[in-house]
Amino acid sequence: MLCIEYSYTIAMNTKEKKPRSLDEIDPKMMARIQSLRLMDDDFMSIVFDGDTELTEFTLKILLERDDLRVKSVLTQKEKHNLYGRSVRLDILAEDTEGKVYNVEIQRADKGADARRVRYNLAMLDSHILKRNDNFSALPETYIIFITENDLYEQNKPLYTVRKFFDCTDKNGKDLLFEDGVHTIYVNGAYRGNNAIGYLMHDFCTPKADEMYFREIAEKVRYHKQETQEVNQVCRAFEEYGNEVAAVREAETKAMVIENLLQQHKLSVEEIAEAANVSIEKVQELAQKRKR
Repeated sequence: MLCIEYSYTIAMNTKEKKPRSLDEIDPKMMARIQSLRLMDDDFMSIVFDGDTELTEFTLKILLERDDLRVKSVLTQKEKHNLYGRSVRLDILAEDTEGKVYNVEIQRADKGADARRVRYNLAMLDSHILKRNDNFSALPETYIIFITENDLYEQNKPLYTVRKFFDCTDKNGKDLLFEDGVHTIYVNGAYRGNNAIGYLMHDFCTPKADEMYFREIAEKVRYHKQETQEVNQVCRAFEEYGNEVAAVREAETKAMVIENLLQQHKLSVEEIAEAANVSIEKVQELAQKRKR
């Protein structure tokens, strides 16, 4: 059983600001919102968050299954790692059979590297398996990467990863290595005359009126036209901008500290005061330089 906590950034704000009317929102911000597509992961996360029906609808198309029933879905779920980098998952869902689905949007080809799949899976498994559980308790897991480009240039709608031994079974068939993991790359550039082709079209257009699937069009239209939902998207952009600014400020301070440490002219205390950081932070960076 997958146990997860709600952690979407916007929902963590305990004090909600009074929604601005659509006329009060900066026209440039409104234009940006209207240009958003589901292929933009931040917008996709807002649209899908908590919506089991839309997630189920999408997964049924991608996996070509009619029996799938999603019981929970979260977006922008962060998995923390005490010893290395953490990971933020675009969509994390669980079905009624306990199977887990991680869906990621990757516009840049490098973001869909095979080792990224490996890391996402490792982080999921490490959080799902409890201390005294047997390894057999790990659920069947689907890692689905939707890429904007045709990553493997075969014009296929889906690229399904299969693991084999270097021998065959007694019937001469490939001997599968079945670890309960299903890795699928979805070609976002595919436009075939079928459900996946229509779905990828809908993911890549910003206009709800151009979409094939009513289920998706209605939800996209809702987030681009309703006052409360447009305000939510605005806050997401604003919070993202603040996060980027904070990261850039931290990087700048680290560079200043690095330069001052190289000069060997100031004490740790003086460097901390000059960079407006804690003494512990300067000591941490100084230790890294010695490694």
